[in-house]
Amino acid sequence: MLPGFLVGVLALQIRDDLGVRVEAVVAGVTVFFLAGAVGAGPGGRLAERVGATTAMRGCVLATAACLLAAAALASSLPVLLVLLAVAGLANAVSQPAINLFMAEQVPIDRQGLAFGIKQSAIPAAILVSGLALPALALPLGWRATVAVCALAPLAVAAALGRSARHLRPAEQRAPAPRPTGRLVLIAAGAALASAGPNSLAAYLVASAVETGIAEGAAGLLAALGSALSLLARVLLGVRADRRRDYGFTSVAVVLVAGAGGFGLLATETAAPFVVGALLAFALGWGWPGLFNLAVVDSHRAAPGAATGISQTGIYLGAALGPAAVGAISAAAGFSAAWGAAAAFALLGAALLALAGRGASLSPSWR
Repeated sequence: MLPGFLVGVLALQIRDDLGVRVEAVVAGVTVFFLAGAVGAGPGGRLAERVGATTAMRGCVLATAACLLAAAALASSLPVLLVLLAVAGLANAVSQPAINLFMAEQVPIDRQGLAFGIKQSAIPAAILVSGLALPALALPLGWRATVAVCALAPLAVAAALGRSARHLRPAEQRAPAPRPTGRLVLIAAGAALASAGPNSLAAYLVASAVETGIAEGAAGLLAALGSALSLLARVLLGVRADRRRDYGFTSVAVVLVAGAGGFGLLATETAAPFVVGALLAFALGWGWPGLFNLAVVDSHRAAPGAATGISQTGIYLGAALGPAAVGAISAAAGFSAAWGAAAAFALLGAALLALAGRGASLSPSWR
């Protein structure tokens, strides 16, 4: 996830170096997620075909190569955007590959915890990117920062290589069947559900300042919200393990509570806004671990291919949601924008609840 968030944090330095507008640089985040949306479905099938660990290792090596190439070769914005698209495709393969890995390697009664930890990657990547700005980018520049950050995926590739002999042999899997209509419905629900949460990082601080909260306090609110999101993903996973509750109903309930947080953001009053921000981060963005677990549990025969399809929806929400919220805020203000985010979350919850009560899946997907 790191390339997609680093470009946003380093946008000002990249702008000055490449001589472009900051909005053009930040468009790289959209490019990263749109490439993921294009590649997630085929990426899931590829992970099923080559095996989880092979796919994971190839993806982190590709991510490191993109970061190093950006540091050394990105002399213009088009080159940087191409490298971000390649990194987005690598991420599109790695997400379902990790889901497949955990379905095969993690005991079923611990998978809630495992998926909660795995889905903490997004707030963790935001945190690492934020820390990289003062620690590396300001003293060393954006290119050196990106090069140093490439060491992280290289370390993961090395760890995968060392641990491979200790893993259980990968299961032999038949070629994944075509996605069912229910799985497409799940992807649509995920797209709507992820639209609002992915707008928080882009617009929360500006909206808080307009509400009357000091800029520094708004930044701390965003940081606290990200930490709560990380914690909520893990705790909700632990709860799922204890109750053996791996269905979509819990995802829908969490989303409805998160929609209440977005509704409080729309009040544009300081105290409700703070409570709403924390709810929107913790619950409005705390569901992805439960979501992926539900998809895997209902598609045990082809978890990589299934989560490749569902991940397409999440990528589309991540790419298009902030654009939609930004357009609404420009036309009608932040109150209308957060109200729309609440509506997206409620619609997503409704679709996922419908999918959870839908017709039984084909045996080939089970």
